[in-house]
Amino acid sequence: MILAVFLAALLLLFVIVRHNVGVPFLAMIAGVAVYETWGADFSNYISEWLPGTSVVWVQHALYGALVVGFPLILYLRAGKSGLFGVLRIAESCVFAAVLTIMVSDRLASIFAFDNLAYEISGFLYSIRGIAMIVGIIAAYVDVFLFHSGRTW
Repeated sequence: MILAVFLAALLLLFVIVRHNVGVPFLAMIAGVAVYETWGADFSNYISEWLPGTSVVWVQHALYGALVVGFPLILYLRAGKSGLFGVLRIAESCVFAAVLTIMVSDRLASIFAFDNLAYEISGFLYSIRGIAMIVGIIAAYVDVFLFHSGRTW
């Protein structure tokens, strides 16, 4: 259920706000790359620096900041999307799906998943590659069409 609520909240946010999704999508991909490169080492350093903190929780917080937090801040500060209509809604759906895929493992380790969450997770993992490719292409198109708050 938690995964369905997370996905629905993201979809609602992205469809209602209608901001440029391109840069936040690319920032999410960059956040995953940065975390995979040095996230574990940095988490260990922070947990050593702050006694009494669990390395696992520091890893979750760092992953959440890099993959969810910063891209959502960028999204909320972005201008209106260069895409319109069905393309904008499709891009928002892909962004929400990929973001849910990226955080589902972390959510599973924090919350107990029910059958619905496992079904959603399985479906999203089955379309993961296609969603990433479509999302990256749509993000680049959105970035190229967006120019100073106006579309070309």
